[in-house]
Amino acid sequence: STQSGAAPTIFSSGAALCGVLAMSEPLVGGIGSAAWELEDTIRDVHVEEYPSDPEARQAYFDAARADAHYKKGLLALVALSVVETPTWCQTSSSLFASVDPDSQCTIAGVDHEEILLSNIPYIPPGWGIAIELLVMLVILRKLRLEWKLQSKYFDPLRAQYYSLRTIKVLLALVVVEVVDCIVFVSFQPGFRLAFLSRTGLLWLLPGVQSLAACFVAVIGEFVSISVFLVAAIVFFTWITVCIFADMDDLYNGAPVNKGLDTFMNTLDTMWVAGTTDAFVDRFLPTYSKYRSTGLLWLLFLVIVHVLFLSLVLDTLVSAYTEYHEESEKHAYHEKMHAVTKIFKKLLASSEGSSEKLSKDAFVEFTQEFSNSPCNRPISEAMAGDMFRAVNKRGTGDLSKKEFLDACRLITLHPWTTRKFSALEKRYPGLWESAGFQWFKEQVDGEDKRFDGFMNMVLFINLGLVVIETVYDMNDWQETPLMESLELIFAFVYLTEVCLRLSVYSWQEYWAFGSNRFDFFTTFALLGSSAFELFLSESGNAANLKRYMNILRLLRLLRMVKQIKRMRSVQFMVNTVIKLVLGSKDILTALGVVIYFFTMLSIQLWGGLLYSTNPALEETSWKESKWFVLNFNDFLMAFGVWIVTLLCEYVPQFTQAIARASSIPGCWMIFPIFYVVGVMIVFELVKAFTIEMFMDLNKKRNEEEQHGGPFIFRPLAELEKDFAERDIGFHYTMGSSGLMEEE
Repeated sequence: STQSGAAPTIFSSGAALCGVLAMSEPLVGGIGSAAWELEDTIRDVHVEEYPSDPEARQAYFDAARADAHYKKGLLALVALSVVETPTWCQTSSSLFASVDPDSQCTIAGVDHEEILLSNIPYIPPGWGIAIELLVMLVILRKLRLEWKLQSKYFDPLRAQYYSLRTIKVLLALVVVEVVDCIVFVSFQPGFRLAFLSRTGLLWLLPGVQSLAACFVAVIGEFVSISVFLVAAIVFFTWITVCIFADMDDLYNGAPVNKGLDTFMNTLDTMWVAGTTDAFVDRFLPTYSKYRSTGLLWLLFLVIVHVLFLSLVLDTLVSAYTEYHEESEKHAYHEKMHAVTKIFKKLLASSEGSSEKLSKDAFVEFTQEFSNSPCNRPISEAMAGDMFRAVNKRGTGDLSKKEFLDACRLITLHPWTTRKFSALEKRYPGLWESAGFQWFKEQVDGEDKRFDGFMNMVLFINLGLVVIETVYDMNDWQETPLMESLELIFAFVYLTEVCLRLSVYSWQEYWAFGSNRFDFFTTFALLGSSAFELFLSESGNAANLKRYMNILRLLRLLRMVKQIKRMRSVQFMVNTVIKLVLGSKDILTALGVVIYFFTMLSIQLWGGLLYSTNPALEETSWKESKWFVLNFNDFLMAFGVWIVTLLCEYVPQFTQAIARASSIPGCWMIFPIFYVVGVMIVFELVKAFTIEMFMDLNKKRNEEEQHGGPFIFRPLAELEKDFAERDIGFHYTMGSSGLMEEE
């Protein structure tokens, strides 16, 4: 969408356009190498030397397209994991037959209603294997092209572009997946190893690997303080078991020392009490019977829960913040060094001044940059406009500082659209008429009065939604006028879309995310209103009423773009967007961790947790009636790990698995997830969001002190120039924010 009023970062998170066909053949020598290096710098990839052979550049194009297909293949594997038939279910009847999950996932002697599934259809195992093998072929092609590029073109330069070690690991993972598929088809065992290779493929994504380096950097300080936490828990466990192990008193009919009778039971109790909020239930019996134990539990909670646990988390956050700041400084210097190299390469490959870059060389450079399948093409006309915008001196060449500004513009991936609709050319009489020009001024003028009119319509519609909700909640019969207004408003919004398209071209209209949102919600609401009217006439609308009310609320979302004009709301919206975009890598790492434990738990515990399982009698899982929280398929297991992530350590699951599973010690997976998933990865996610929010808030305060946001002059001039020429100008902002001078 169009952005304005802010300085772009020269190094955004990278273009998400891989797969676009190259515009022309890659260039030989410095210009091709410079374009290649700028593209890599955007992606935080730094190589000292690039091959000058145009075949190497073409090989990179092929590898980039293969990498785009590879990432889509990984998404396909994750989607397959969601819908594939769990291995504990019966798959021996037919590998390619579609079977109802309730009939397929059964346990002898157990009613199928007791086995709670996610109620989604499963893909037949045979088709799932076929999809897996197809994805493996896509991955193999990527590995082959990357191996060729590294060994043939970069090894002779003693430079590493792709890690051959990583390629070998990926190849081993593919072999494991293929062998697992063959074994499953041949013997159909109740356990598969495919989840290991899939997790490995996801973990080796570049963004996740950068976070893995962060984990390694901060793990030392985390472990150093964690030792004190564990030692304190073990120490209090020893004291507690010495006090309560031999007590025979009862509390509410149960032993007062329940959970404190043996060392292992006491260790579990102290672990739960020290790391979660469940200490009340664990200490309540002894405290109710012996008030003096309150002093012991208070000392334990202060030392373990308040002091050491907080120190563990604070140490992790502090170490991450320090690492992140150092990484940003290092990245800044790396990128400045790369820009200097690129500028020197272009000077060396062009004719003219040895200190200034000519316009022709710059245009040629942008065209070569556009050749990459990962970049949005930049036309020669756009390149010329960019050159004029950054050339402050008005000469025919660029200084190093001006070239830096030009790189900022290039990495925004700008594009233009025809601003006004085809009516301007096809029906000039209508377009130039006084009435249409008046309407155009209402839509596209500075005041945008048409937006104000639609705001009034939205507020009226808001009142209608509130009234309809009151009627529905009280089961009142709606008046015929209210039912008609539902459809009338839907057509009003459709008319709004048509009127805007009579002024703006489709490309200009579609370039804005708010317009795309309006377009989809308009047609969704129109369809739902018409569908509801049709069902009401046929007498079948009663059960659909509650769902139609949900769709009506979509209209209220249109109000969001109106309140975005408030500065405080703008800040929060921009902060949320930057947080989501900037946390992509760390959220991916968290997702990989949850994915691994989800897939592992399905293999180990699928079909074990159900309400009538005799092994689960008197467990807190059954007493809490958590029957829907099980590991029977992907979505059900995923829900368990999300609950565990947000509620930290949940002892109900640990106790249930310890009772139901025949695998000794497999319940230890839950404490491992607590340490890895909750205490490390999830805390890093929170540390990242806090740090980014504080950074954005600091920049906001600095802008207010300077009288407003910093305006990147070349970008502002481009916007002004295109606006005067009635051309739509658009670009994408990077997720890493502004590039600031140190």
